Amino acid sequence: MLEAVFIFSSGKSFKSSNLASLIKHKKDSFYLKGFDSKKGYIVEVEKNQNKPISVKLNNNKIVTSRLIKEFPCTPIHNNTFSFTDAPPDFRRKLLDRSIFIAEQAFSSSWFSFYRTLKQRNTLLKDDRISDIYAWNQKLSDEGKVLTNYRKDFFDKTILEFNNLLKILEPNNVFDFFDLISIEFYKGWDSIKSLKETLENNLQKDLQRKTTTQGPHKADIKFLINNEDARQILSRGEQKFFSILWSCAQHEVLKRHYEIEATLIIDDIKSELDERVFGLFVELLKLNKNQVIFSCIEDCFSSKITDNFNEFKKFHVEQLR
Repeated sequence: MLEAVFIFSSGKSFKSSNLASLIKHKKDSFYLKGFDSKKGYIVEVEKNQNKPISVKLNNNKIVTSRLIKEFPCTPIHNNTFSFTDAPPDFRRKLLDRSIFIAEQAFSSSWFSFYRTLKQRNTLLKDDRISDIYAWNQKLSDEGKVLTNYRKDFFDKTILEFNNLLKILEPNNVFDFFDLISIEFYKGWDSIKSLKETLENNLQKDLQRKTTTQGPHKADIKFLINNEDARQILSRGEQKFFSILWSCAQHEVLKRHYEIEATLIIDDIKSELDERVFGLFVELLKLNKNQVIFSCIEDCFSSKITDNFNEFKKFHVEQLR
């Protein structure tokens, strides 16, 4: 069920990068149909084994990227816990996903930058040095726009993250939280311009056949006394930090952009100890948007029932 909700929101799976893997064994395709009672939308998603995904809104074909605008959601699942120790690409995608929802023009800027990056990398592979200089300016201009979007949303997330910290006071449960420093890394040395960086790195880029620095290398870094926080935080602290960051981005959408994204949570209790789980329930109390969650253990739904007035429970069984 949650997988279907997320597909309606993005045209993607949060469990697998290969959407075709969701097709049942010995079947050629899957088909989903949903109804948004608030907007009056009927959305249909179909995926065949060897064909691109097909999406219809009120019987009209639409591009997949429109889903994230029409049905925004914030997912929290097992992969969310790897936020702090995952590769930079994971944190970049999580940040970009929220900006796609929030900023109308971000999609165009994002695709323009990555098209230009692909072109520059092709020139590097072909050793076409004279052509590369012309593309440096274009990549630099587009990279600055992309970075401005990211930095602006990052700053808003930091604000909401700190607000949540003040309310929850996790230092009563964990050590170190008041010492964490969170920094946005643009993907290149902030002292230099992106164009200057591209030109200075030309020989290294030619040797490696790829653009080694730029917005495609952006990251969010977590430090405690200038040391990597991952080396200091316990596993429980890392999990809570990851959840808190996702909820902070969720709050940005609501408070700064007036976007009521649905929060979807996949069997989170199996990953959390009692300390983190208690703080997570407190986080949910602060959320005013719709929440859809799945759980195997009934203690999660019992705690939710005890803390929330409007609550509907469904028992789902797998068909054999």
